[in-house]
Amino acid sequence: MGRLIGRSEAVKISRGASFQLANRLGKLEAYPTFRSAFCLVVVAASMAASTKGQEFRSHPPMRPLPAAAQRPMTPGRGLYVDPQAGDDANSGSRDAAWRTLKHAVGQLQPGDVLYLRGGVYYEHVAVNATGTSNKPITIRSFPGELPVIDGGLREFFETPAAAWEPCPGGADGEFRSVNTYPELGGREDATNVLGNFGDSMIPLHGYRYITDLRNSNEYFDQLGAGKTEAGDGIYCGPGVFFDVTTGHIHVRLAHTRQKALGEDNYRGEIDPRKVPLVIAGGNAGSPLSIDGAGCLRVQDIVVRGARTATVSVSNSFNIEFDGVTAYGGSTAFAVRDCGGLRLWNCALRGIAAPWTYRGSLKYRAIEARVFSASGWTPTGMDNHDFELAYSEFTDCVDGVFIGNVSNVRFHHNLLDNISDDGVFLTAGTAYDGTTPGGNVHIYQNLLSRCLTTFAFGVGHGRQKMTPDGRQAGSGVFIYRNVFDFSRPVMYTQPAEDESQFTSFGRVAGDHGGPLWEPMTVYHNTFLHVDPPWRGYYLSGLGGHLAEGSMRRLFNNIVVHVDGQPGRVLPPVVPSIDFQADGNLHWSYSEPSTAEKLFSRFRGSSDFETSKQLYRPGWTANDVVADPQLAQFPADWRAETDCRIGGDSPGVDSGVSLPEDWPDPLRHLDREQPDIGAIPIAEQPWPIGINGRLSVCGMKNDETGPVTAPTAFLLRDADLAKRPSSSATNSAVVVQGYPAFDAPLIEFALRRAGIQFESLEHTWLDPADYDEHPLVIVVGSLPRAKIEPNKYSAADLQGVEQFMQRGGTLMLMRGNTALFNTEDGRAWLGKLTVGNQAARDDFKILLPDHPWISHVDPNQPADWINAKNVQPIQATTGELVIGNGAGLASLYRLPVGKGQLIYVGWDIAASLPPGRQPSTVQQEAIYEQQMRILSNVIDSIAVRRQSASTNGTHK
Repeated sequence: MGRLIGRSEAVKISRGASFQLANRLGKLEAYPTFRSAFCLVVVAASMAASTKGQEFRSHPPMRPLPAAAQRPMTPGRGLYVDPQAGDDANSGSRDAAWRTLKHAVGQLQPGDVLYLRGGVYYEHVAVNATGTSNKPITIRSFPGELPVIDGGLREFFETPAAAWEPCPGGADGEFRSVNTYPELGGREDATNVLGNFGDSMIPLHGYRYITDLRNSNEYFDQLGAGKTEAGDGIYCGPGVFFDVTTGHIHVRLAHTRQKALGEDNYRGEIDPRKVPLVIAGGNAGSPLSIDGAGCLRVQDIVVRGARTATVSVSNSFNIEFDGVTAYGGSTAFAVRDCGGLRLWNCALRGIAAPWTYRGSLKYRAIEARVFSASGWTPTGMDNHDFELAYSEFTDCVDGVFIGNVSNVRFHHNLLDNISDDGVFLTAGTAYDGTTPGGNVHIYQNLLSRCLTTFAFGVGHGRQKMTPDGRQAGSGVFIYRNVFDFSRPVMYTQPAEDESQFTSFGRVAGDHGGPLWEPMTVYHNTFLHVDPPWRGYYLSGLGGHLAEGSMRRLFNNIVVHVDGQPGRVLPPVVPSIDFQADGNLHWSYSEPSTAEKLFSRFRGSSDFETSKQLYRPGWTANDVVADPQLAQFPADWRAETDCRIGGDSPGVDSGVSLPEDWPDPLRHLDREQPDIGAIPIAEQPWPIGINGRLSVCGMKNDETGPVTAPTAFLLRDADLAKRPSSSATNSAVVVQGYPAFDAPLIEFALRRAGIQFESLEHTWLDPADYDEHPLVIVVGSLPRAKIEPNKYSAADLQGVEQFMQRGGTLMLMRGNTALFNTEDGRAWLGKLTVGNQAARDDFKILLPDHPWISHVDPNQPADWINAKNVQPIQATTGELVIGNGAGLASLYRLPVGKGQLIYVGWDIAASLPPGRQPSTVQQEAIYEQQMRILSNVIDSIAVRRQSASTNGTHK
């Protein structure tokens, strides 16, 4: 692999003629029943090799099973842990290993290497060890041995014969656990346990309803209710259910009998006492958690047994995973507030079995993800600088969520068998108006069988527009990828008498109609069965553009088996920043029509107008012709080779691209660039774990170790700029109901590097205030039914001592109600010297105050006198906003070494709505207020830092 070939040799791989239409269409007309190859897809050959000679009581594996690595020993002090022969009283040496990971990871120092001997570690391991760039900490397997961290219940794997009993009154083949497990927690009508077959690691369905587990019906169209309702029930394949009332786990491994699945139906062992199972509940958390760690490497291990995230990384920096396999719970890998994360040669497997449809998980179990690194709203210490390479993200409802991650390199990966969103890309707008996500580079990957490969949506967040009317965000570069949509997706379930699957993937789509991220898409190859939705140009990428959108589409090949290629272009208007040229289009079913694809547009006034936006004009150098792919067989199970031959019209037919557009293969196109992902002088490059596949999906016979870079992603200089996640400051946020400003406060605290904890519906005793330099109360405590919800005489003494010693009490709108007792009103009145002032119009009273100096006092915003303002009565202290007669909505009062702060309106009331892009005016009104909150929090952080430096209290 990787050998360069000349153009004369490349001619030999060309078929030299158009694909025979009849053969290709036969793929649509008579799909044979599904075999195991459906779920193996492009990895069928490799799977057969890895499982040769093995017998599986359950079902042949969907993917290669992990094997022991032969990585050489790592320089550094070696420590050892052995789950069979170790003892935590030992020294941790090679001959006196520790027994548990929990003990071992607590001993790690910079430069240490912890070797895990082979075996299963039934633990939930939390790692917070921190190394340095020069002395990283490494947790890895011992050469030639395979360690497994398992968060499941070991009896179902080790002694299944004694762990199960036939279920009284259950369905045919239903068993229940001999023991009960009340510690698993959970709730009714929820998926409380997940699992896998222990021999093949094929997922077990996590049943939400016992009715489903016990059913004989296997079809959604016979459910007799809504998709999320129990109805008459639907059996979704071998699976488990946890009864929160009795504490028993139920299992049923009955065979499936769907005509369309063929040999992909489950036909294995139906008695759970005869096959090992991995089963885990939610209360225990992740089997492997990394929190507050840094400069840490994890190598060559397996992690399994989770209902929640299998691997969880948070509040960390420079974390690397190399050769790690994670079998998913609700997600295989979850990461939050991390800088410098690298995944290399990793396998992240979801919870979809060969017989699993999108609806089976989305509506009857869990809408799980494979890799989750972005919620709807940025956190204030957002993920950044990721590299996900030579890895595999497979078999789930949703795939890779990286929208709110900035600076991502996603390359040489396999993304496959995702029945909903493949890669979620929307970069949300943070509470301070910034857009943390973007600058994402997706290149040299194979992306196949994804319902929606690139997905967009804002959920509960928002999408900001810049003052010049453009979409915020630094966007996505997508180049040198192969998109194979010629294989079916497990989306629409065929009816009982049907044997054909009719769902195929698409390049992009959205939830709720938001703007798609700015995208620059070039040098890709798209293989489709269906024509694009509404006939949009280039696999649909010419659609869903509105004012403020930016998109570039250059030098791509798009092939359709059925229907015409897309010809519908966006409106030719300056407000839509669109350019497209040098693309090659073809349809095997309508070649004569395809040849005339753009003739009407090129003869129109719109084409002339487009030259004002892109000098040659949109589609000026597009080619409509058979690309002459090396191998595009009628049977979708056969290997595809999407290289173009020497006689292809795509050779030397692309347009020159800007030098600042990254392209690892630019040096191969010395003349005009070839169109498509793979230049004529390049062999298909390796992808997946250790490059075991080619980008065309074929098995790579020259597989060998693909070594990860030695340097961490973040340099020491980068780390100095990163907000601290281990600040000495701490705060507590007491939340009543509703507490709309609580997420804004938490965001501002993270931005300021202040650690905090949030207490929801919980009274914090003022006697405990001294444990926190900052106490913030937000939302109504009485409405949250918190008792007590007012300060007693004794409480007031604690509050005053807290502030006298240097503490800050910050009250958000309405929380002067804490003093609504006779003692409380007298105490507060003595400090603030308040009076019964009339409610006149408010204004900025201290325009030079650092909290509000950014607001023009001569142009006060309407929010200053909004109806939701609840002022505090005060004549002493700093009345920043008020009426000058004894009422203030933004207020600070020094008390001893501490202070009382009051913010008397809901900032979140001005937060622009989500889904649709906000207006510039909406953003300006909101951000003006959010900046005040940030200034207040920042001033507290500076105050605490100064106090700490001077050695005063706290």
